[in-house]
Amino acid sequence: MAFIELKDVCIDFPIPKSRLNVGLKRSLRHAIGGKLKSSVGVSYVRALDTINLHLTKGDRVGLVGHNGAGKTTLLRVLAGVYPPSSGEIKCKGRIASLLDISLGFDLEASGIENIFLRGLYLGLSKQQISKCVDKISNFTNLGDYLSMPIRTYSSGMLMRLAFAITTEVEPDIILMDEWISVGDAKFMEQAKERLESFISTSSIMVLASHSEDLIRSTCNKAILLGQGEILAQGSVDEVYHHYNFFGSSAFFNIDEYISIHPDLEASMSVPGMAPWMHFIRYGIFEGRSPGCGISLEAFDNDPVFASAIQARNGLAAAERIENIAPFLSSFVPPKGWRQNKELSYPDEFIETDGHPLISIEESLAKYS
Repeated sequence: MAFIELKDVCIDFPIPKSRLNVGLKRSLRHAIGGKLKSSVGVSYVRALDTINLHLTKGDRVGLVGHNGAGKTTLLRVLAGVYPPSSGEIKCKGRIASLLDISLGFDLEASGIENIFLRGLYLGLSKQQISKCVDKISNFTNLGDYLSMPIRTYSSGMLMRLAFAITTEVEPDIILMDEWISVGDAKFMEQAKERLESFISTSSIMVLASHSEDLIRSTCNKAILLGQGEILAQGSVDEVYHHYNFFGSSAFFNIDEYISIHPDLEASMSVPGMAPWMHFIRYGIFEGRSPGCGISLEAFDNDPVFASAIQARNGLAAAERIENIAPFLSSFVPPKGWRQNKELSYPDEFIETDGHPLISIEESLAKYS
């Protein structure tokens, strides 16, 4: 039975110190959120940090996260492209990787020649490839272009060819990156049935995409990555609930959170940290304001918030803040925030002196 297992896997990319000036070091540190580390004579970027993962038959996993979160790096680790700097990987099953549109291609060779090259790279025999050449030709509709060097192809033509070849394999494990979902509408319509058939024959699939619709329609599990760490994993609904609340939500203003907490730069040196991660892991328990005119003192008498804090459930506590915030007289909605027209007044909420609530009518009038 096919399976994938990762135990405490880390991926480090070394940067010689002689090539790392102070300005570049500062820029890299800012870009990767404090994941720049140093050892004797060498600085390095920790691209994946202590990844633990176990996938078995029937798992259809979507990798979620912003650019640079570690999605593609994790896929390349699963594909065997990057050996772990530390930790252990166990994998059983035939893998088909749709990670790089040009993987296994020779730009100077013809389309037909590249069908054989990529097919061999994917583990097909020459006999198996010969049997599927006509099918690939018909699907791609490349015609005479198949006799020409693929350096003459447009990116769309190259993608059709790569997709057609790869989906001729019958793998146990499928790894797919973002490029598979960025074809033109006509191609994606043609590819949909073929892709569904390709996926259905596999035991395990791992897909990285920014398309929530694609992941919801294709996956039964999801993993949220941030700065090389697994931040959340579970059902697709659970993970997107976590991601949408913080990762892409207008409710949490990352820049404001940093600016009102000047000591945050030191806190960001924790591996894998980011402002919204800091808030849910530490800030909310330290009484730090998330910004937007919200003081956590307003929740001192709230039993729901207190229960979440006592249980060390940062997400539940943050959700309580989001639900109550529109009724706090001090609330300053961030840019892009929209009032929920179906919100209900928090009758069970107990006000704290100095932090009065406004009525539901006042809230709707103020923020509509």
